[in-house]
Amino acid sequence: MCFEFIFSGDLYHARKRRGWSQQKVAEMVAISVREYQNIERGRVTPHLKTFLRLVFLFDLNIELYREALTVHAPVSSC
Repeated sequence: MCFEFIFSGDLYHARKRRGWSQQKVAEMVAISVREYQNIERGRVTPHLKTFLRLVFLFDLNIELYREALTVHAPVSSC
């Protein structure tokens, strides 16, 4: 499955569970609201630093993304 699809859904649900706005999350990980919106919608792949900040912020299991991020995974798997 496509990394952007999996990660964006996880971000959306984690953010909603906490009752946080997209603006609050963007500020917490030091990116623009527009960039966060694009990540959460699956439109862009976050930079590694942003990805790690989001994983740690929401306490996501980074292992869940291993298969989707492997070099062997098809590029157009979405």
